[in-house]
Amino acid sequence: MNTRTVVFTALAVTLLGSLYLVYSPSLSDFSMPGSDSMASQGVPGLEFTLSQISKSPPSLLVTLKNNNPSSTYTILKWNTPLDPHAANLGVFKLVDAETGKELKTDVLMLRRKMPISQDDLQEIAPGTEHATEIVFSQPWMPETPGKYKVRVEGVFRGVWEKAVGDVKENELAAYTESPYNNFPFASEEELLIVE
Repeated sequence: MNTRTVVFTALAVTLLGSLYLVYSPSLSDFSMPGSDSMASQGVPGLEFTLSQISKSPPSLLVTLKNNNPSSTYTILKWNTPLDPHAANLGVFKLVDAETGKELKTDVLMLRRKMPISQDDLQEIAPGTEHATEIVFSQPWMPETPGKYKVRVEGVFRGVWEKAVGDVKENELAAYTESPYNNFPFASEEELLIVE
């Protein structure tokens, strides 16, 4: 091999290596399933808050706030505190304030009707909130007076970063592929007094 061939080969390898480094994805572009830090933090700007509005029967006002300054979200209510069956879906975690013992919640297994209806969706624009009342009158709820720490916890089944009218039927049918599917939600604890 002559010197000219060696120099040309070295230059070609260097050039190809440089192009590879410039145009190849970096390691930070790759993530393992379940390791997405955004997913572990929940949907950006959405926050659940709780406040007691009645002691007998014990009732909470659950408020979903959209603190995101620019994003409108459409939420699939299923298995969230906005679900009409929320009190029996295990999204509310109650702990006896005196003993620290968590109350066992009877969880309903529901068969959902498809296609998803407009009643199953909630649009929430930037800077707005949506509230719903939850009455704790289910058989698993204690009837004796007491104090309980309550919070909500679970995962969204479907969230789209768009107005409800912009969510297409095929997106609803494939709700498990929505951008924020399986993103968690949670609230701070609130004291629930039962009289």
